[in-house]
Amino acid sequence: MECLKADPGTITEILCCRDDLRSRAVLALAHEHGIPTVPVPRQSLSERFGHNRHQGIAARLGSFRYEALESLLGRPESEGLPILLLDCLQDPQNLGAILRTACFLGTRAVVLPKDRSVQVTGAVFKASAGALAHLPVVQVTNLVRAMEQIKDHGYWIVGLDLEGRQSLYELSYTMSVALVVGNEATGLRPLVKKHCDFLVKIPGTGPVQSMNAAAATAVALAEIRRQQAAAPPNPRKAPRE
Repeated sequence: MECLKADPGTITEILCCRDDLRSRAVLALAHEHGIPTVPVPRQSLSERFGHNRHQGIAARLGSFRYEALESLLGRPESEGLPILLLDCLQDPQNLGAILRTACFLGTRAVVLPKDRSVQVTGAVFKASAGALAHLPVVQVTNLVRAMEQIKDHGYWIVGLDLEGRQSLYELSYTMSVALVVGNEATGLRPLVKKHCDFLVKIPGTGPVQSMNAAAATAVALAEIRRQQAAAPPNPRKAPRE
C-alpha cells in the first residue's frame, strides 16, 4: 500500500490470494494506477517465496532505484534532517528494521557502501514495512569519501562506537548530524572512525554492554531527533579545511 501511494510506477504487478477489506483496498488502488492484479492460490505464493509465512499479497517491483548522493545533497527541502550512514552492515533484517526506524523518526537518507554491505532486497523491503517507499537510499563506492562530501554540505559526523569517549547523551545535536553505525560484529572500520567528528557510545546499566545494530540506531536517532525538535539544527557555515 505504501508503494502504491508513494511510487506506483515501481510496481509491475500484484499477486493476491486473499479477499478481505485490506486486500480489496490495495487491489482497488492498483486498478486506479493501471497495475495488473493476478489472483493466485496461496500455495503458489508460498512456492515463490520459499515459505508460507506471508500475508497473502505481494507486489512485484522492478530493480530498486538508489539515489545519487550529489542529487540528494543538492535538494534544500530536507536540509538539516539527519543522514544515516551504515558501515558494512550484513543482516537484511537489521537493515530493514533500521530503514523503518529512520523513516519513522524523520531521516533525510540512508547511505550504504556498494561493497561488503547488504543491499536492498525483497527481504529488506519487507522488513522495512513500507519505509522504502518514502526514504531515499544512497549507494556509494567509498563511504569515507561520502562522509567528506556530507561534511562539505554542513554536516557533522557522529560515529556510534562502543569505545566512544562521550556518552550519546552528553553531546549537543544542535547542528546538522550524520550518524554512522558500524557492522554488527566489528563495529566501525578504523578509517571510518578516523573521519568522524565525534565518537559516542550508548551507556548501558545492565550486564550486557552491547546492543543489536538496529536497536542501537533507534536509540541514537531518537535522541538526536528529540534534541533537534527542541532546537532546530544550525548547519555548519563553511566547509571544514
